[in-house]
Amino acid sequence: MKDQERTALATLASVLGRVLPKLGFKNVAWRGPEGDNYYAHAPRYSRSLASLASLAQSDLALCHLAAGWQRARACVDSDPLKLGPQPLLIVVQELSFALLDTLERLQESQVELILIFLDAQRRYVDKLCASKGEALLSYPGAFAAAHQLLYPPPVECQRVGRVLNTLALLGQEPGVKIFHLLGPQRPKVQTPPAPPDPSLEKFRALFQEEPEEPKVRKLPLGEVSLERLALTRIAHDLQERPLVTCLWTRDRQPGPFQELGARLQLAPVEGVFLQAVGLAACGIHPLIVIAAADLPRLMNDLFTTAPFPITLLVTDAGLTAYGDQLPNANLHDLSLLSNCPQLNLAVPADEEEARSMLLLLLSSSQPGVLRLSNAPAVGIPSRPTVQPRGDFRGRCLQEGSDLAFICLGSSAYYAVLASRTLESWGFRTAVYNMGWLNPLDRELLAQAARCPRLITVEEHALQGGLATAVSQYLVQAGLEGGVRLRSVGLKSELYSASLEEHGLSMAGLIEQARELLDLRSP
Repeated sequence: MKDQERTALATLASVLGRVLPKLGFKNVAWRGPEGDNYYAHAPRYSRSLASLASLAQSDLALCHLAAGWQRARACVDSDPLKLGPQPLLIVVQELSFALLDTLERLQESQVELILIFLDAQRRYVDKLCASKGEALLSYPGAFAAAHQLLYPPPVECQRVGRVLNTLALLGQEPGVKIFHLLGPQRPKVQTPPAPPDPSLEKFRALFQEEPEEPKVRKLPLGEVSLERLALTRIAHDLQERPLVTCLWTRDRQPGPFQELGARLQLAPVEGVFLQAVGLAACGIHPLIVIAAADLPRLMNDLFTTAPFPITLLVTDAGLTAYGDQLPNANLHDLSLLSNCPQLNLAVPADEEEARSMLLLLLSSSQPGVLRLSNAPAVGIPSRPTVQPRGDFRGRCLQEGSDLAFICLGSSAYYAVLASRTLESWGFRTAVYNMGWLNPLDRELLAQAARCPRLITVEEHALQGGLATAVSQYLVQAGLEGGVRLRSVGLKSELYSASLEEHGLSMAGLIEQARELLDLRSP
């Protein structure tokens, strides 16, 4: 940063530091040395916002963190922060396409805030009528007009009275507002006309492009899926948990989650994890509902953000009717998530287990994931109340000594059906429902490994999921030589939304068991 720009930025910060206390604005998010200086001298400010601002590595991250903080205030009946009904102010020094796009999405989500843009270099002002002293903002103003954001004319920093009056008026308006504060005017220098700014041409081109048609997903597999039943019952359970707020990123309607009222917030995928951090910092447990296909867009924040108590509810995992080709993230979502440190990863076998697992995740101080698939629902009757499971452990559904199915998710019930057929043939067959991929229940695996033949079963690719975890355990325990292992899962090369074609059915598992037991087909 040049000395001239530093001086201009210091002037802007000084003006804003004098104006905000006069207006009584206390919930201000401001990062960098200027923000630290403001918090050091402001008579009153939100300490939680100041703490979040210290975590932000960019103005875009600051916007998401502060928006999550604002969502936390909106989803509680009382005002625990004692800040009263006043807007959120976010102070930034740069305006990027990503930041403006985020403002548009926050406007759609009905988040109220004022974005204060400190334009130290006056880079977006074009003097078209120098004789009248008029200035036209060609970049943020055009965007605000096109997306129904409130944007008053830019204000010179020397006009402190106008700065104060404009901010006071913006504080009374709903929605997302942009306040453009201009740095000190520079001495006029005769320079040749500048060539057209290619970034502005790119921006204008965005308004000329026809909007893309929304991606329409086909109906999930089966009339009643595990995911659909689980979401209905989970939405009912969440009504009894006032300190849980749902951030809904799916393109489908929230359905029964709408009963949560203000605790249901529609949010874009980009930046939703940082918004969840803002919620968690205020004592609210965020529940992010996200499709498995969108997980790759969230992985960077998962890896780089400090572990907060945030829960992801992943939907559309495993097989989904996407047409001729399945999204890669649907097949490998567990592989992606299992590499995140300190992330509890739950894969329920049925809708009632999903309820108890989620309550355990919501009571944990670590981040967690509940993964739901569109496999056919088992149809277990709903209990009036549900208790969280006491630990992160799997369970033995059936004991046996000749062969063991080690299952993850709804595939456990195909294994139970297959085991009954094998029992009728005289083979004692065990079925283990692992339930959690992380932490892995090693005691249960040790019990299963007493059988000489093991078959892992999962609605996931064979790489990076349960099959990989069991193989690694056998090697580490020195048991790979004494156990015969087969794995059944989703085949990446098979573009089919049918569980049966991937071998995930009673008949498919029986066929795998016959081969492992060296039985010939009749």
